[in-house]
Amino acid sequence: MNESIDLRQFRYFLAVCEELNFSRAALRLHISQPPLSRQIHQLEEQLGVQLFNRHKSGVTLTEAGTAFLPEVKKTLLQAEKAIAVARSKRSTDAGKFIIGYTTVFERSAIPDVTKEMQQRFADWQILSKGNYSVNLVREVKNGTMDVAFVGLHTETQDLAVEKIIDDPLVVALPAGHKLAARRSISFDDLREEPMFWFERRMNPGFYDHCQTFFQSINFKLNAIAEPPDHHIMLGLIAEGKGIALVPSSLQCIKRQGVVFRKLKEDTKRLSMGIAVAWSKENLSPALLFFLELVRARKQ
Repeated sequence: MNESIDLRQFRYFLAVCEELNFSRAALRLHISQPPLSRQIHQLEEQLGVQLFNRHKSGVTLTEAGTAFLPEVKKTLLQAEKAIAVARSKRSTDAGKFIIGYTTVFERSAIPDVTKEMQQRFADWQILSKGNYSVNLVREVKNGTMDVAFVGLHTETQDLAVEKIIDDPLVVALPAGHKLAARRSISFDDLREEPMFWFERRMNPGFYDHCQTFFQSINFKLNAIAEPPDHHIMLGLIAEGKGIALVPSSLQCIKRQGVVFRKLKEDTKRLSMGIAVAWSKENLSPALLFFLELVRARKQ
């Protein structure tokens, strides 16, 4: 390899390949577009080939870029393995690894890899902690938590984030509700219905995402205060106090007096999901192993 080419340029190249747009790739890499463009141009000069065809709407790979891509992926994967091997030789005595998980989802929907982690790092404390996504992100940024399963659309600036689960929303409503007899429900059916909803401060990113969707379909939310625990909320729904939009994974909770119904509309823009978030500066030897376990569960 040309000694002046580093792994950062490979990661930049891969991001542009996956996004096919310099602006989106720069946003994903948490850098501005000009330095990204300069690095790609420098890489092309060093290789002596053009990797991308530039268009107003984005980019496409050239023949050279297409051939280069799989080799870049192999190189980056091998680099990660080399780092993992080196770090695995460090002392693991009295280590600690803290995993956070969002309490918005049913716990069973989130991959549980603590057993494998404990087997690999037998002398470590492998701890789990549930909280709201915004609080988990804060702890990861502060370094008091190693990694966290957070809800999608949570603001995670400066963290590495990888989506692992998509979870469409369904309607939870009392079994005796007039809409319970239907197999699917539209948002028009839900107008004026009291709906449990969270305060914006609990998750500004997801709150704004939902509001944008509601505005796009001219739906006015008749919100009532959402309790902090979904088990409590399902109990209130069973009592006829309101309805709720919840992740479909919550259907595994069998609550007498509550039924779940699909939404008719194409609500992909409104779907929830789970991502794993971690600091790119975290050098814990357990982190890479954790990510490998989670990715294997995703496949």
